[in-house]
Amino acid sequence: MKISYNEATAKGCSSLEKDLELCEQMGFDYLEIRLDMLRDYLTRHSLSELAAFFHTSRLKPHALNAVYLYPEFLSERDSEDKKAEVMNDFMLACEAGIAIGSQYMIVVPPLQRDPLGGPFPGNREETAKECIRILSALSEMALPYGMNLCFEPVGFNRSSVRNVKEAAAIVNEVDRPNVGFALDSYNLYLYEGSNDFSSIGEADPGKIFAVHMMSGLDVPAEERGQDKRCYPDRGVVDTGNFLRNLKQAGYEGMVSIETFNPHYWREKPEHVIAMAYETTRKVLEQYECL
Repeated sequence: MKISYNEATAKGCSSLEKDLELCEQMGFDYLEIRLDMLRDYLTRHSLSELAAFFHTSRLKPHALNAVYLYPEFLSERDSEDKKAEVMNDFMLACEAGIAIGSQYMIVVPPLQRDPLGGPFPGNREETAKECIRILSALSEMALPYGMNLCFEPVGFNRSSVRNVKEAAAIVNEVDRPNVGFALDSYNLYLYEGSNDFSSIGEADPGKIFAVHMMSGLDVPAEERGQDKRCYPDRGVVDTGNFLRNLKQAGYEGMVSIETFNPHYWREKPEHVIAMAYETTRKVLEQYECL
């Protein structure tokens, strides 16, 4: 497996320029670029400059993060403003991808995005049908750019697609070669607080396009959220079992650390990115994944 860095890890204290520099220095194989940080970068630079960096660097781009779906997207019920916002993200990912050599885009199922707003308000079965429709349409749009869509289940009750089984049913129904999975150790743990990652076996191994690995802080179930993510060598997520199930599925691709911990954002990016590399490498070595 290869070591990757997701820019969410130092989002609040870094920039794409700084992440490129530090990830290259540390020895990461891949970088997952956040679209908001890419937009910020493009106020000072061009996609050609970013492509030139990757052309001469051992560090390579992987997935662009992320496009967030909602049930009415691309339907007759859609709002022009909401549609434009998501399509702007989608097209930026496609255009940046073809420019810099990235072939992957993270796609997140419909969420209730306010952490204090309660569970997902829609009908999950109906929303799954909408996801099939939307992913089929986006798949066609992505083809000219050589872009693969990485559909990522999110386990908490604010999500419409909470586990691998639900995501696999959608991806299998779409049945397009450029629609697969992003599997995230913490997002899978969020579904019932379980460290049983055997559900990874329900995903077509050839369609596991991206993997995110991190752990989480030991907090009551009602306090679990994306801000509780932490480095993968500590916490309550059994990252070893997560990796064992990936190996059993035959996965040999990238493993990217992705935390949204605001405490890390108060540190210097040099420290955060060094810790991200060292702890991710430590766990991958421990379970013989490098």
